[in-house]
Amino acid sequence: MPILNIWVFDRQLCKLTTAVLISMLLYAVVARAEDLGTQKFSFSGFGTAGLVHSSEDQADYTNSPWYKPSGAGHSQNWSADVDSRLGLQLDAQFTPQLSAVLQVLSQQRYDNTYIPSVEWANIKYAITPDSSIRLGRIVMSTFLVSDYRNVGYAVPWVRPPLAVYNMMPVSSNDGVDASYRFHFGEAAHTVQGFYGGGNQKSPNGQNNPDRDSWGIFNTLEYGPAIFRLAYQQSTLSLNDDINSFFNQFRQFGPAGVALADKYDANKKPTIFWGVSASYDPGNWFVMGEWGQSKLTPSFMGEQIAWYASSGYRFGNFTPYVIYANSRMLSNTSDPGLDLAAVPPLLVGYAAGLNAGLNGFLKPTTGTTVTLGNRWDFMKNTAFKLQYEHTALDDNSSGLLINLQPGFQAGGHFNVISVAVDFVF
Repeated sequence: MPILNIWVFDRQLCKLTTAVLISMLLYAVVARAEDLGTQKFSFSGFGTAGLVHSSEDQADYTNSPWYKPSGAGHSQNWSADVDSRLGLQLDAQFTPQLSAVLQVLSQQRYDNTYIPSVEWANIKYAITPDSSIRLGRIVMSTFLVSDYRNVGYAVPWVRPPLAVYNMMPVSSNDGVDASYRFHFGEAAHTVQGFYGGGNQKSPNGQNNPDRDSWGIFNTLEYGPAIFRLAYQQSTLSLNDDINSFFNQFRQFGPAGVALADKYDANKKPTIFWGVSASYDPGNWFVMGEWGQSKLTPSFMGEQIAWYASSGYRFGNFTPYVIYANSRMLSNTSDPGLDLAAVPPLLVGYAAGLNAGLNGFLKPTTGTTVTLGNRWDFMKNTAFKLQYEHTALDDNSSGLLINLQPGFQAGGHFNVISVAVDFVF
């Protein structure tokens, strides 16, 4: 990556940039509030008030299984935590070339609170009308609707299909990106690249840093058609609990070391590539995305997921359908340590490690069919009702969390979602 090596990027620099940006925008609000609503400063917001019910009462359904602690099903019969959120955004245009954005988002966090967090905070410099560079906390443009995945009003469904969007669940990146847009007649072609990292907390409160993250995205727009290619790579640092688990295998000599090296995902590169397309002439739409994530050798393995969706607009009503599927390309089980070669006093301990390893390897794949309807019943506000049926693959727990002793892998469950999305 010779171009990216030009950037001497440091996370502390990004934190400083974010802090300076927030200070600048807060100053704009406090000291120059009279300018809000003009071309120099603009304020907007979005939100979702949602309720979700899952028929699976031995686990929880959530839209972010990596970072949320609970959801609908076991923890709550009807949960408002899955989709409810409120976002506020301040845009500033300091000069014709220099602008900034600050977006604050409140939704269920890893610690089960709704403390607002900074989703975006970046400075943008337009080198030309078709080329720009941004520095700070920036949207991670992995998928077709990444730029507005948190804005329920901007998408036809209650939420983007989880089978694909949870392959790369991080929605923002601390770093730098650059984009260049060029035209071929009526077609517009945009190339975007980024470099940086991030830090997400899991429900146990531990950090999961994402280092040396980079990617390139290529978007072609022609009338109502959009075609997109994406590639990105990052290095994960997993939390201490997972690292400690695999280190226990290393106490069993070369065989245990080999297993730990094979399945430990710490500081190994994660690779994702995807293809997406949409066509929306106004009265109807069709869209789909395909992605493949690969973190091998590791317990996270290699996975393919895709979805196809379509809908038709009858006045203020938009019925839609989604078909989504995911499957594993890597091992979903392993015999683990040879118990016959383990000292008798350690057989129980080794058997427990083998069971834990196969718990990590258990697939999260299946097929989901979704039917829904959107009703734009008033200006900037939409009501959505959505039904999902998920059939899990053999031995799969899907994307469910908080699995209880009575949970049966490889089954099926239904989800009903009700949401009111709004923007202002």
